[in-house]
Amino acid sequence: MIKNGKWEEPYLLYKKERFSIKPYDVTRPTEERTYPGKVHPYQRLIRKMREIMLEMGFTEIRGEIIQSSFWNFDALFQPQDHPAREMQDTFYLDTKAEIPDYAKVKDMHESGGDVGSAGWGGSWDPEVARREVLRTHTTAISIKYLADRPDPPVKAFSIDRAYRREAIDPTHTPEFEQLEGVIMDEGVTFRNLLGVLEQFYAKMGFEEVRFRPAYFPYTEPSVEPEVYIEGLGWVELGGAGIFRREVTAPFGIRYPVLAWGLGVSRVAMLTLGLKDLRELYQSDIGWLRETPVSLRTI
Repeated sequence: MIKNGKWEEPYLLYKKERFSIKPYDVTRPTEERTYPGKVHPYQRLIRKMREIMLEMGFTEIRGEIIQSSFWNFDALFQPQDHPAREMQDTFYLDTKAEIPDYAKVKDMHESGGDVGSAGWGGSWDPEVARREVLRTHTTAISIKYLADRPDPPVKAFSIDRAYRREAIDPTHTPEFEQLEGVIMDEGVTFRNLLGVLEQFYAKMGFEEVRFRPAYFPYTEPSVEPEVYIEGLGWVELGGAGIFRREVTAPFGIRYPVLAWGLGVSRVAMLTLGLKDLRELYQSDIGWLRETPVSLRTI
């Protein structure tokens, strides 16, 4: 119609119907807002974390969701009667897994091996170690990766899903994402661990970071990093420490291993201004449309 000049006539015929031609102002705004496609806010945060870890020189690793209790618990020097293994915390499967030579791990649990530890005492049962679980943390992937690479340097991370029998509420779900990192090298110290964590949190936009002493079965010393959030105060964002010799010695790892884990959904709640982490997984089209592409400045 533009090419043949039909638009200049008082009316036009289209499919045997007559239509009046009205002026069209291309400069006027549309009556409705447009919502262009964009990556989900939670996925953008995970991508940002991955980019930061890669920029810091870490190698990304992945592993199976289903793990043997050996790698999920025993290899990390968690006693077989530890509360975390109980049914209220762990999703157990009706299957058994093949496990590697466990003689050194058994000795470490029962008598402390040759690292000056007292161990846990009692009798370590390989049948308990063979029970398969939905991994309760990505540390199962990290220790297996280190066991396959006992010589330094190792600098690896993972961002993946873990599973625990949590009651669903605004801050807990049975499935959650965890970011984990490990560094193994000659001469690395606890101070190096704190420095790496400070650098990571700074890149995430947290200006004030502090560390509070903590306890974890497989690290010593251990800390919980906290960041300061205006209006909330100090908020704990994970756990960190140096792997105990009871963890590393059975696999021939002779040098210190710095390790930490971070709850990704908790960071998402802070950066996206949420009060209920379930919003991250719900298909709320209104929230998805209104959430800006760039993350909120912390």
